[in-house]
Amino acid sequence: MKIYVGIDIAKLNHFAAAISSDGDIILEPFKFTNDTDGFQLLFSKLESFDKNSIIIGLP
Repeated sequence: MKIYVGIDIAKLNHFAAAISSDGDIILEPFKFTNDTDGFQLLFSKLESFDKNSIIIGLP
């Protein structure tokens, strides 16, 4: 199963969400800041997934 993570990037705050290849929502959209704490939050939400299954898209 692939996990698709979409990240909406901006100057100060970003939003991310994830769905499975089956179309199930895995992570509801959440906001994280453009700093170390924000990226730690993103990494903590993604760390439970198989790294080889994650595909990240940035518009």
